[in-house]
Amino acid sequence: MNRITTQENTDRFFQTWNKITKVFASMEYYREDPSLTKIELLTLTIVSNQKELIMSQLAGNLVVSMSTATGIIDKLLEKRLVKRERDHGDRRIVKVKLTAKGEKTAKSFQKQKKQIIGQVLDSLSLEEQENLISILEKISIEINGVEKNEESKH
Repeated sequence: MNRITTQENTDRFFQTWNKITKVFASMEYYREDPSLTKIELLTLTIVSNQKELIMSQLAGNLVVSMSTATGIIDKLLEKRLVKRERDHGDRRIVKVKLTAKGEKTAKSFQKQKKQIIGQVLDSLSLEEQENLISILEKISIEINGVEKNEESKH
C-alpha cells in the first residue's frame, strides 16, 4: 500500500501552487493600463464593491496605515480614477468614491479577472468545478481562522 504523507502532499501542493500563481499573477495587472499597481487595482476593487468608503475604512480593508491609504488615493486622484468628498455633517470625514473613469476601469478589470477564471474553470467538468470551489471555500474559512488567531497574538 502506497501511503502518501502530509509532507509529500505539502510538497505537491507547493509545486502546483507555484504553477497556478503564475496564471493568477496575470490578474494582478490591468492589460489596458499596466501603469496601475497591484495596490491601486485592489483599492479600485474595494471602492467599487463598497460604492463609497471613508478613508479609515479603506485603510482597514487594505490593512495599511492611514498615511499609506492617503498616498494610494493621491495617486488614483492624479489618474482621475477616484474622487474625495467631505461629509456634509462632519467635515473631518473624507469619503472616497470612484469617478466614471474609475468605475469603467474597475468593471473592466473585474471582467478581465473573470475571463481568466472562466478559462481555468472551462478545463474542468461541472462536478470538478463544484468540488474545487467547495475546497477553496473551506480553505478560505480555515485561512480566516488562522488570520484571526495571528491578530489576537499581536
